[in-house]
Amino acid sequence: MGELHLTRRAALTVLAAAAVAVKASAAPVGDVRFREIRVDVSPLKAKSEGDEAQWVAAVLPGYLKQTFAKYLAPGDRGAGVLVARVDDVVLGPFNSNMSIGLGNDTTDDIEGAAVVLDGRGRVVGSYPLLSSVRADSLPNSGYPTDVLRRRVETLALSFAQWLPGKMGL
Repeated sequence: MGELHLTRRAALTVLAAAAVAVKASAAPVGDVRFREIRVDVSPLKAKSEGDEAQWVAAVLPGYLKQTFAKYLAPGDRGAGVLVARVDDVVLGPFNSNMSIGLGNDTTDDIEGAAVVLDGRGRVVGSYPLLSSVRADSLPNSGYPTDVLRRRVETLALSFAQWLPGKMGL
């Protein structure tokens, strides 16, 4: 019985140590500073989502600079680089409830990750993120391009706002 108890204790110790290690690797430690923020929309372009890539690239840098303002140190060559990679943008389909005045419960999604590089350009962290936003605009088929652009820009804002929390900041 003593050996079984010791084995359970050892297993619990290993599990606790693993949980602490995972938490430690997921959260940045020390003084977090970024000398630069980059946006990578190449995965969108590879999926022939050129318009979405263009719209995200136009607004996401500004949103990220605003969200991460207190972590920016542009002149610090030893500071890291934050690369926000957007892998996918999915605009939800038209919902038939909208035609009878019940509103649109369509959900739009943006998926990607923050990749943190140290001062030498080595990857020191990766933080995947999926953000969903309820679309309150017109459906995406048969309507002006500016409606679609606004939906994508709203997703980019959501991405920027959720990212610090995902990174443990």
